[in-house]
Amino acid sequence: MKRLMTLSKELFSRRLRAIALACLVGLMSLLTLATQPAFAADSKGTATPPVDQKMTEEPRDQAYEEAVEVIDNPKGVQKVYEENLKQYRQENPNQKNLVEDAKDLVDKVTGGK
Repeated sequence: MKRLMTLSKELFSRRLRAIALACLVGLMSLLTLATQPAFAADSKGTATPPVDQKMTEEPRDQAYEEAVEVIDNPKGVQKVYEENLKQYRQENPNQKNLVEDAKDLVDKVTGGK
Protein backbone atom coordinates (compact mmCIF):
# COMPACT_ATOMS: atom_id res chain seq x y z
CA MET A 1 0.00 0.00 0.00
CA LYS A 2 2.83 2.37 0.86
CA ARG A 3 4.44 1.54 -2.42
CA LEU A 4 1.24 2.38 -4.26
CA MET A 5 0.98 5.72 -2.42
CA THR A 6 4.56 6.71 -3.23
CA LEU A 7 4.06 5.67 -6.83
CA SER A 8 0.88 7.75 -7.12
CA LYS A 9 2.62 10.77 -5.50
CA GLU A 10 5.52 10.40 -7.92
CA LEU A 11 3.21 10.22 -10.94
CA PHE A 12 1.18 13.16 -9.64
CA SER A 13 4.32 15.26 -9.18
CA ARG A 14 5.51 14.36 -12.69
CA ARG A 15 2.14 15.31 -14.12
CA LEU A 16 2.14 18.52 -12.15
CA ARG A 17 5.60 19.37 -13.48
CA ALA A 18 4.53 18.57 -17.04
CA ILE A 19 1.41 20.72 -16.73
CA ALA A 20 3.38 23.58 -15.18
CA LEU A 21 5.97 23.33 -17.93
CA ALA A 22 3.28 23.35 -20.64
CA CYS A 23 1.63 26.40 -19.06
CA LEU A 24 4.97 28.18 -18.87
CA VAL A 25 5.74 27.46 -22.53
CA GLY A 26 2.27 28.64 -23.53
CA LEU A 27 2.67 31.85 -21.56
CA MET A 28 6.07 32.50 -23.12
CA SER A 29 4.68 31.98 -26.62
CA LEU A 30 1.82 34.38 -25.95
CA LEU A 31 4.24 37.03 -24.76
CA THR A 32 6.42 36.49 -27.81
CA LEU A 33 3.46 36.88 -30.16
CA ALA A 34 2.36 40.04 -28.38
CA THR A 35 5.64 41.82 -29.23
CA GLN A 36 5.73 40.88 -32.94
CA PRO A 37 3.79 43.89 -34.28
CA ALA A 38 6.33 46.19 -32.65
CA PHE A 39 9.02 44.85 -34.96
CA ALA A 40 7.00 45.88 -38.01
CA ALA A 41 6.67 49.49 -36.88
CA ASP A 42 8.64 52.19 -38.61
CA SER A 43 11.31 53.94 -36.60
CA LYS A 44 9.76 57.31 -37.49
CA GLY A 45 6.34 56.20 -36.38
CA THR A 46 4.70 56.61 -39.79
CA ALA A 47 3.60 53.44 -41.52
CA THR A 48 2.67 55.06 -44.83
CA PRO A 49 4.94 57.16 -47.02
CA PRO A 50 4.03 60.81 -47.34
CA VAL A 51 1.81 61.66 -50.29
CA ASP A 52 3.07 64.23 -52.74
CA GLN A 53 0.80 67.17 -52.05
CA LYS A 54 2.13 69.31 -54.91
CA MET A 55 0.33 67.41 -57.64
CA THR A 56 -3.20 68.67 -57.98
CA GLU A 57 -6.11 66.97 -59.67
CA GLU A 58 -5.87 68.91 -62.93
CA PRO A 59 -2.49 67.53 -64.09
CA ARG A 60 -3.57 64.04 -63.09
CA ASP A 61 -6.81 64.36 -65.03
CA GLN A 62 -4.97 65.78 -68.01
CA ALA A 63 -2.38 62.99 -67.93
CA TYR A 64 -5.16 60.42 -67.72
CA GLU A 65 -6.96 61.90 -70.72
CA GLU A 66 -3.72 61.95 -72.73
CA ALA A 67 -3.05 58.32 -71.83
CA VAL A 68 -6.56 57.31 -72.90
CA GLU A 69 -6.11 59.09 -76.24
CA VAL A 70 -2.78 57.35 -76.82
CA ILE A 71 -4.18 53.93 -76.00
CA ASP A 72 -7.26 54.41 -78.17
CA ASN A 73 -5.12 55.23 -81.22
CA PRO A 74 -3.57 52.02 -82.71
CA LYS A 75 -0.33 53.79 -83.61
CA GLY A 76 -0.48 56.21 -80.70
CA VAL A 77 1.83 54.27 -78.40
CA GLN A 78 4.53 54.03 -81.06
CA LYS A 79 4.15 57.73 -81.87
CA VAL A 80 4.45 58.76 -78.21
CA TYR A 81 7.45 56.46 -77.80
CA GLU A 82 9.19 58.06 -80.76
CA GLU A 83 8.43 61.55 -79.44
CA ASN A 84 9.80 60.65 -76.02
CA LEU A 85 12.89 59.07 -77.61
CA LYS A 86 13.47 62.19 -79.70
CA GLN A 87 13.17 64.39 -76.63
CA TYR A 88 15.55 62.12 -74.71
CA ARG A 89 18.13 62.28 -77.49
CA GLN A 90 17.90 66.07 -77.55
CA GLU A 91 18.48 66.24 -73.80
CA ASN A 92 21.30 63.65 -73.88
CA PRO A 93 23.17 64.00 -77.17
CA ASN A 94 26.38 62.36 -75.95
CA GLN A 95 24.82 59.04 -74.96
CA LYS A 96 24.47 56.51 -77.72
CA ASN A 97 22.08 53.63 -77.35
CA LEU A 98 23.36 50.06 -77.29
CA VAL A 99 20.58 49.00 -79.65
CA GLU A 100 21.64 51.62 -82.17
CA ASP A 101 25.22 50.33 -81.96
CA ALA A 102 23.97 46.82 -82.63
CA LYS A 103 21.91 48.03 -85.60
CA ASP A 104 24.96 49.80 -87.02
CA LEU A 105 27.03 46.61 -86.69
CA VAL A 106 24.34 44.51 -88.35
CA ASP A 107 24.14 47.02 -91.20
CA LYS A 108 27.93 46.87 -91.64
CA VAL A 109 27.98 43.07 -91.64
CA THR A 110 25.01 42.63 -93.98
CA GLY A 111 26.04 45.46 -96.27
CA GLY A 112 23.13 47.73 -95.38
CA LYS A 113 20.41 45.48 -96.80
